[in-house]
Amino acid sequence: MEDNTETLTVMFVDIVSYTKTTSQLSREEVNRLHDIFDDLAIPIFERHNGQIIKKMGDDFLVAFKSPTNAVLCGMEIQDAFYEYNRGNPQKPLRVRVAIHTGEVIKRKNDIYGEAVNVAARMEDITPPNQIFFSEAVFSAMNKQEIPFSHLGLKRFRGLKYPVRIFKAKSNYRIRKQARTSVLGELIRILVAVGIIGLAIYLIYFLLSNFT
Repeated sequence: MEDNTETLTVMFVDIVSYTKTTSQLSREEVNRLHDIFDDLAIPIFERHNGQIIKKMGDDFLVAFKSPTNAVLCGMEIQDAFYEYNRGNPQKPLRVRVAIHTGEVIKRKNDIYGEAVNVAARMEDITPPNQIFFSEAVFSAMNKQEIPFSHLGLKRFRGLKYPVRIFKAKSNYRIRKQARTSVLGELIRILVAVGIIGLAIYLIYFLLSNFT
């Protein structure tokens, strides 16, 4: 019997609120939306050696041999859409990325199995502009290349075992956090300087009134 199984990292990427968005668009505008989605996402998949298995409506199913490449791909996708949305604030496109590693069944240029099912369930709970990945991805990836946080165990309908979920931080979020940190430190310095200045003024005022 031919072995048609392989361990791969599976990624789902879709547009948030796709049904609601497209219900308000003309056919030409829907086509344009898909052109933008494809033009932004597909080159990034290719740069990270991702194999596009299929696109179902607004949902890409992509397979990677490297878990690290998969998460880095998700980070670059979120960065790309962040930059796009900065230039198009009236019509932003928000996407979500879910990633899981496991054994898949390969059949007629498609993939099946629990790894695909887990990634699909994870996609359902991934918030807009976020990248969620499983413990299987975490265990296999290069942790020095990917900033992450642990979110805990999650049970999914139809799955026997809970899945431990992690969140990757895209580069734009890291930059945003750094700016926030710098701003917070600057505010603390200004407050400290203000308090010191007020104290000096009060001392001067008191000394002036008692001399």
